[in-house]
Amino acid sequence: MEKSIGVLNFESIAGLLQKAIVTLSIGLYFIFVVFFALLLSSRAEAKTVIYGSGMEQVRIKYGAPTVFRFQKAVQTITGAGRLQVEPANKLDPNYKILSVDPRFTNGVNEVTFFLTDNSVVRTKILVSPNDPAADSFYDFKGRDSDDIADENAPPMTEVELLKAMYRSEGIPGYKLVRTSQSFPSKNGNGSVELLRIYQGNPFNGYVFKIRNTSWRKNLEIDVRHITVGNPNMAILSQSDESTLFPKGKGINETLVRVVAKNTSSSRDVVLAMESEEVEEKTKGGK
Repeated sequence: MEKSIGVLNFESIAGLLQKAIVTLSIGLYFIFVVFFALLLSSRAEAKTVIYGSGMEQVRIKYGAPTVFRFQKAVQTITGAGRLQVEPANKLDPNYKILSVDPRFTNGVNEVTFFLTDNSVVRTKILVSPNDPAADSFYDFKGRDSDDIADENAPPMTEVELLKAMYRSEGIPGYKLVRTSQSFPSKNGNGSVELLRIYQGNPFNGYVFKIRNTSWRKNLEIDVRHITVGNPNMAILSQSDESTLFPKGKGINETLVRVVAKNTSSSRDVVLAMESEEVEEKTKGGK
């Protein structure tokens, strides 16, 4: 009799444990599905990356997965040996939406994604543990795609963004950050200050103030050779003045505006300027 009671107790405990495990599994599945649905529903927070035949730069953080969403399912991946790449939803795999988690703290990894429609997405992934320019969700769209434009915002061209930057105006769908940060300059006579950052889709915009600090040399600004990262993400650049005169001898400061792809950062910008000796006029104007 005691033996049968012990068997019954063991069986009842096993049954309770089994029910608890099933209930817990269902609960975890429900929580994961809800979290994943909320993540995907926040499309406005995804940064759109418009790709073509060239390489696109993407910034991600070490220590947390980043979601990559493609228009078609990913068929093959090359160059991802230092990354953990898998479907974002492991319980219901969808190879259009991937989770990318770096196995290294700092560095660069070039990864190519081959899609089922024969599209090729080439990326240069920059990994850092604390990069303010990194996003947690990237939406990759082909340059010829019909749904590149944001449905909730009017179409924006690089020229329209540049015009708004010139007028120092805000733009619907773009985040405007006003700042006053010293910026590194490769020219000892050029003092650079970052004034405004425009963040949105599909472009970012940067406004700089450049000042000639020399007493005897001109500072030439060449917007044709301004670069933003490697590969170069600069699209359009403009300067109010091309020549800055020495202090006390004319205009010695200007605003420079740069439009780049929205995966860029202000830290990627390299301003092109060169110092030149001022030609002294001889007596008699000759």
